[in-house]
Amino acid sequence: MTSVTGREFELKLELTPEELRRVNEHPALRGLTVGEPTIRTLRSIYFDTPDQRFRRAGVSLRLRFDGEQWWQTVKAEGGVMRGVSHPLETEAALPGSELDLNAIPDTRLRREIKRLARGCLLEPVFETVVTRTARRLHTERGELELALDQGVVRAGSSENALCEAELELKSGAAEGLLQVAAKLFSDQPIRLAELNKGERGYNLLLGRTERGPRPARAETVELARDVTCGKALASFVESAARQITTNRRVVLETDDPEGAHQLRVGLRRLRSALTAFRPIHDTASSREMKGHARTLSSAVGQLRDADILIDAVYAPAAAVMRGHAGLAPLKAALLAERAERRELARAALLDGRWSALQIYLALWPAAIEGGDELNCPVFKFSGEALQRSWKRVVKLGRSIDTLDNEGRHEMRKSLKALRYTIEFLESLYDPADVRRFLKRLKSLQDIFGYINDVETARTIEQVSEARCPESREAQRAAGYVLGWHTARAAKAWERAKKGWHDLKKTGPFWR
Repeated sequence: MTSVTGREFELKLELTPEELRRVNEHPALRGLTVGEPTIRTLRSIYFDTPDQRFRRAGVSLRLRFDGEQWWQTVKAEGGVMRGVSHPLETEAALPGSELDLNAIPDTRLRREIKRLARGCLLEPVFETVVTRTARRLHTERGELELALDQGVVRAGSSENALCEAELELKSGAAEGLLQVAAKLFSDQPIRLAELNKGERGYNLLLGRTERGPRPARAETVELARDVTCGKALASFVESAARQITTNRRVVLETDDPEGAHQLRVGLRRLRSALTAFRPIHDTASSREMKGHARTLSSAVGQLRDADILIDAVYAPAAAVMRGHAGLAPLKAALLAERAERRELARAALLDGRWSALQIYLALWPAAIEGGDELNCPVFKFSGEALQRSWKRVVKLGRSIDTLDNEGRHEMRKSLKALRYTIEFLESLYDPADVRRFLKRLKSLQDIFGYINDVETARTIEQVSEARCPESREAQRAAGYVLGWHTARAAKAWERAKKGWHDLKKTGPFWR
């Protein structure tokens, strides 16, 4: 088996077809080219899990056919910065068009890909088809390859043109790459690429532009111990507002599922901040803002639940149901359900529900008024706020052996509220103590989150019956998926009991 591992070092440029033609005919190539140029059609198929773990981890896995041989390639650390790409790449020749993770030559990358793919189905997510004109170039400072690519990137029914040049240093000094690039590209306007082919494919898949909005995670709010409660509360609300506003754009302008997830997180963080400070600031306007956030959370939550049905419910079960005739119609039904819920969520983000919340997000932090309690140091108040949130968790935890579905749902919400409160106030405490507690808390929260996902999974049968009533195979597949998760949830519940005892043993860090 042929394989190679190493780091690429290349310059990438975006071109028009006319610019590509001019580069291909550049006079300087006559003195640099070794042998004859080769022209091949390359088809590259990129794979990922349904929840796009590879994309989020910054790695890519593809199969490429060059007309004679299939090649499996993994790239990591492969972002493009001002046209320069320096990824770690490993590739191996394969006998056919089937993935073989055991054939990944680099041990570290093989382990990482297997870890990310564990328990999930790997599916084609997009492909590129290009005609590549490649030249081997020689200089005194090194050996290079010039590749001129023209073709398309396809994701589902969507398609974008690709036209670019890649000048790669194969051996020698970086000075050689600089010298050749100056000879070939300095005599005309150029555009340094900011994306590689994989990133272009994901943008097409998610319906986003190169400079469009990206999902925004919660930011850490840094607080001094003597800052007032009023200023701290305003900072928390402003932080949540930034997360909400950015991710609203993501949901409206792209199909990235992380946008809905982070938007719902931002709305929950907002409500958690208002709840935490309610004992010292409970006004009509704060209650109204919290109500508007709850209303919008409901609409966004419907979309997020549809994402969960695909990514966390369907995908893991499908990985062990390979070849089941009902998988394709079931997934089509789930995708149609998500598309409908996305439109409903977008409608909510454009109508009066968003308008009302937007006004509060813009003006409420500056309108906070209160007495002595809001002027006291936030550190003095923080312990009380954390203890109140912790007591709600402890109360439910005492009955963990007998919690019914409603009780488990309340426990999940209480754990989530405690986590958000901690993350707002964590800068006031010793980082090591906070990390230790949060590690246990997040572990327990993940278990309760999965158990809640299984409750969400019960709607998969309703979706399959409504969207593809004529497909008995889809109904069977939905039943299998639900049964598979129900069995796993029972085992997870046993871990939840241990996780709770571990968290309780760790104890609060704020006392």
